[in-house]
Parts: sequence; structure tokens; C-alpha cells
Amino acid sequence: MNQKERSKILIIDSEGRNVELLESILISEQDIIRSSSGNEGLQKAIDNEPDLILLDNMIKDIPAHEICRILKSNESTKLIPIVIIATPDKKDEKIKSLEEGADDFVNKPVSYMEITTRVKALLKIKHLQDKVIKERNQASQYLDVIGSIIIILDKDSSIDFANKKACNLLGWKKEDIIGKSLTDFFPEDTKDIQKKELFQIFEGKRELPEFHELPLLTRNSDGTTEKRLILWHDVILKDEEGKIIGMIRSGEDNTERANMEEELTKANEKLRLSHKMKDEFLANINHELRTPLISIKGFSELLYNERLGELNEHQKKTMKTVVHNSERLRHLIESLFYVSDMQNETIKYTFSLIDLKEMLESIAASMLSNIEHKGIEFKKEIPETLPIVKGNSKYIESVLIHLLDNAIKFTPAGETVSVSSSEENGIVHIIVRDSGPGIPNDILCQFCTDIPEDASESDICCTNRDYGLIICKKIISAHKGDMGIDTKTGNGTEIHVRLPAFENEKTISK
Repeated sequence: MNQKERSKILIIDSEGRNVELLESILISEQDIIRSSSGNEGLQKAIDNEPDLILLDNMIKDIPAHEICRILKSNESTKLIPIVIIATPDKKDEKIKSLEEGADDFVNKPVSYMEITTRVKALLKIKHLQDKVIKERNQASQYLDVIGSIIIILDKDSSIDFANKKACNLLGWKKEDIIGKSLTDFFPEDTKDIQKKELFQIFEGKRELPEFHELPLLTRNSDGTTEKRLILWHDVILKDEEGKIIGMIRSGEDNTERANMEEELTKANEKLRLSHKMKDEFLANINHELRTPLISIKGFSELLYNERLGELNEHQKKTMKTVVHNSERLRHLIESLFYVSDMQNETIKYTFSLIDLKEMLESIAASMLSNIEHKGIEFKKEIPETLPIVKGNSKYIESVLIHLLDNAIKFTPAGETVSVSSSEENGIVHIIVRDSGPGIPNDILCQFCTDIPEDASESDICCTNRDYGLIICKKIISAHKGDMGIDTKTGNGTEIHVRLPAFENEKTISK
């Protein structure tokens, strides 16, 4: 047998001859530790942690049964087997020793066969016991380093085991937790309900949910307590007969997540109120802007139409510009509120039949003064007849005004702006061309990929030109149409708008 595998046997006996006899019998397979007194034997048992103790019941300084009591009450020595070497006429001491925890006895004079048989049997049990303890300790270590809270309860709700994370959470040492009832850690406001549920589970009267959140009362380092919300998963333990004997309760501390959800709920409520205030503000601004604008536009038209007196040529031209710009301002205001409605998903289209030829002619006529003022050439190619389309006239008109206005704005003096329309296979095709610098690729990319409806202004970062184009595209798409851009830097831009004729009413593939 390898030296490392040899067992250690402590012999506590005042008689040297007895010690030598026992040593001669056992020395071939075990290491022997000698002690000639009870006090010395107790100390050597603690220091050396032998695998077995042979104790003479006639030891002089301390009664043998007292030595047994002390060893069995000590955490480090309570599992060491004790064999009493008993004198036949000292039955009382032998009985007392057995009552105090001695594991076996042999009578004097010692028989070789008897002592070796008893020692081997007890050592085998001790080694198996050590193996079980080692495996249990390893399992306990695994449970300590595992990421979950682990608590094992008996049927009375007493805590048989709590891993390190559970102890840290509860704020108590493991030895202070073991044996306590889990109900001691229930908050007062939920204690009765939780106790009732736990009782019903152990009685088999309540099915276990897969997961459930329950609060625990934990202790902080400063002695104060707080409620923590734990997400539990329970496993019922049963004996061979199927009777419930306990429960493994594993969990995760969800307190921070619950607090974050509460904060998010509050933030969402603030955001909702903020949106409500914004909507109310916009509604008020809408009214406040439209009211004076109606007056400005109305009086401007009265002046332009010479209802309030004759105008000279210069005054007439100036008033025409005022009328045009008041109409342009109206469309800008409409675009502002369209964006607000788009983000709130409250846009409502009222569809009617639209004469696009008449609308294009009217828009082109209203732009003439602005075109002449800027000194650019304007070409118009609108056929005598165009199919009727079905749509929201206000929004379609806003799109066409915006596109033509953009074309005029970005075309240098002396260059050309044109608007043309045609019918192709049941599709009305409108093209607005300018001779401007073209649309940069980064802006064009935003138009092509589109902008989410919930995007904020800081997310979009668009100029008036490209954000207006995005609004136009959304309006045309809502009319089952399509809008495309053909542009090259420095070579102008073509905007193509296609809408289904009313007779056709088909959706155009993008």
C-alpha cells in the first residue's frame, strides 16, 4: 500500500503494553499515533485528524465517555470512528461511552482477528464517508460559484442549504441562515400570502408555475432592510413513494430590472404628456398661423384684382408676387403639419376626382411672376387632355407646388425650368426639370432609402429641399403612385411623378 494511502490510527491508552500490542497488530497497514493520556489524546485528535481512534475505557485523567462526548461535539472530529477497548468488569463505562457516540467496542484481551476486522470495517465506512463529504463539498462549491440564487427547503419550509449568492443577497452568514424558515425573510406586507402559497405547494394543492416573482426581505451591511424582487424557479423534491419532502428554489434578483421598468414607465408617461402638449401646441399654432394668413392672402388678392382701386404696372406685379408668396407660405405651413401628422400616424386622406391639367395650369400660372422676377426661362408641355386621377387635391397640389418651387429656386438666372405631363398605359406621368446644381449623393441616398416615420429632426438632419422631397414621396406613395429622381451633380434634376389614372386605379411598382 502506498504511504499516502495509509490510514492514521490514534491509540489513547495509559498502559504501554496495550499500546505496543495494538501497534504490532496494526502497524503493517496503518500509521500509528500514540497518546498516554486523555488530554493529550484530545489534542492529538484535533491536530492530526486520524481516520480512527482506539480508546481504552480505563484511561486515567479523563473518563472515556467524556472524551467521546468532547470528540463527537467538535466539528473537526465528530466523524472520526471511536472504538472502545473495554475491560469486561467496567460495563457501565462502556455503556456510557457508547451513549456519548462511541462507534464500537472490543473486549480485553484483544483478539487479533477481532481488532483487525473491526478496524478494517470502520475504516472502510470512514473512507466512504470522506468521499461523500468531499463530493458534497464540491457540489456546494459549484453551487456557490453558480450565477443563480440556490435555496433548498425541507417540507416545513426550513432552509437546509443556501449557496453563497443566496447568503449575500439575504445579508446573513450561511450558519445563521441554515435552519431558519424561509418565511422569516418574507416582507410583512406579503408574508401571509407567500406562507399560504408555500404551504399549498408542499401539500400538493397548488401547481408550480414555471417562473414567478416574489419579494424577499434582505439585510444591508448597515443593518437596514430592503425588499428585493426575485424571479424564482422551483423544483419539488419527492421520496421513493412520491411524497413531497422538500423543494429546490433557484432564482435571479430582478429588482434592478423592475426598477428600470418602473422608470421607463414613468419616462413613457412623461413622453406621452410631452407629445400631447406638442400636439396641442401645434393645433394652436395651426390656428394662429392660418387665421392671419387667410387675411393676408384675401386682402392681397383683393388688391391684386383691383377690387380696392386701380394699380399701376409695377404695383400689379408686386401684388402678384405677394399673392404667390402667401400661397407658398400656406403650402409650407401645410407641410409642417403634414410632418406632425405623419409622425403621429394621424394623416387622413379625403379622396376626390382631380383634373391634373387644370391643376398644373393653375400652379404654373401662379409661379410666372416668380419665374420672371428671377430671370429664368419656363417651358410648359401639358397636353390638352389628361386622364382624371383620384386623390387628395390639397396634398397633390402641395407636392406639385413644392417640386416646381424647388426647381425655380435652384435654377440660376438665364437657365430653364420645365414642367411636362403625359399619359402612358393608364399612368399619368409628370416631369419637373431644372437646370440647377443637382442633388448631392448623400441627400439622394436619404430620399431613396426613405426616413422612418418616427424619426426626429435631429435623426433626419435634412435640408428643406430633401426633407420636402421625402414628404412629397410619402404623399405620392399614399396615392398608389411613385416618385423618382434623375439627377447628376452640376447637370440639373428631373423629378418624375407617376399617378394611376382613375379609370385604371392600379398601383405602380416602385
